[in-house]
Amino acid sequence: MRKYLQELVTEISHYLEILLSLILTIAMIFFAISLVANLPGFLISDVNNNHLFENILGRALTLAVGVELIKMLSKPSPGTVIEVLLFALTRQMIVDHPKMFDFLLGIIAVAILFAIRRYLFVKFDESTSIMIRGSQTLKMTKMIAHVSIDGPKEEKLRDYMTKRLQEEDRSISVGAVLNLGSFALRIDKMRGGLITRVEVIRDL
Repeated sequence: MRKYLQELVTEISHYLEILLSLILTIAMIFFAISLVANLPGFLISDVNNNHLFENILGRALTLAVGVELIKMLSKPSPGTVIEVLLFALTRQMIVDHPKMFDFLLGIIAVAILFAIRRYLFVKFDESTSIMIRGSQTLKMTKMIAHVSIDGPKEEKLRDYMTKRLQEEDRSISVGAVLNLGSFALRIDKMRGGLITRVEVIRDL
C-alpha cells in the first residue's frame, strides 16, 4: 500500500509539472504578445533611448528565462537546469547593472556553470526514454513517443509486447527488452502478470 501511494504521488507530481509548464507557456505567450504590442509605444516615447533599450532588453530576457523554465519543467535534465541558471544570471548582469564586485561574482558563477556543463556532466547514454502505460494503444504510443510500431492501431502496448516476446520464446518479466531497430521497448513494471508500464528507449 505504501509503495502504491508513493508511486501515485510521484505520478501526480509529474502531471502537476506538465500542468505548471502549460500555465507558464500560456503566460509567456501573452507576455510576448504584450511586448510586441508595446513596441510602437516604445518607438514614439520620449524616454531616453538607453533606458528604452534596457526596458525592452529586460523584458525580452525575462521571456527567455521563462521559456527555459518551461523546458526544464516539461523535460527536466541537468542541461536544462544549467541553461535556466545561465539565462537568469545573464539577465541579472545585463539589465540590473550590479556593482563591480557583484558583476565579478556573476562572471565567476557563469564560468562555473559552463565548467560544470563542459566537464562534470556524465552522459551515461545519448538515448532518450519515455514511460508509457501498458494499457495505451499502439496508436497513442506512436503519438506520445514518436516511434513507428507495426501492428493494429487499437492493440494495447502490453498485448503487443507479450505477443512479440512469446514469438521469440522469451520470458515476460520486468526488465525484458524488445529491440525494434531504432528504438526498444522495456518492461518497467508488472502487476498480476500484466505489463502495466513500458519504457520506450529511442535513438539507439
